[in-house]
Amino acid sequence: MTDRQMLEAVLAEVRGLGTRMDRMEERQKCFEEETRNNFADIRLHLENITDRNISILAENHLNLINKMDVSATWMNRIMINEVKMNALTDQVARLQAKSS
Repeated sequence: MTDRQMLEAVLAEVRGLGTRMDRMEERQKCFEEETRNNFADIRLHLENITDRNISILAENHLNLINKMDVSATWMNRIMINEVKMNALTDQVARLQAKSS
């Protein structure tokens, strides 16, 4: 193989590498664009779906807390009445024991 043939072979190899690099750069551009689109889709999903769901949960949480407060108030009253009832039952039993 002559020097000229070797030089042409190396030049052909370099051109092939250049073509491959061009294809890789094109694929990278496509990948970058696809990634940007995916991020945009995720951002839209977060704004449209997740934010709305969080708002709904927050509103319902407040309603639930208010309902629980009402329930807790009634439960406290019921427990206080039970304690009073137990005390009164005990007093009646002692009075009955004294009078017998």
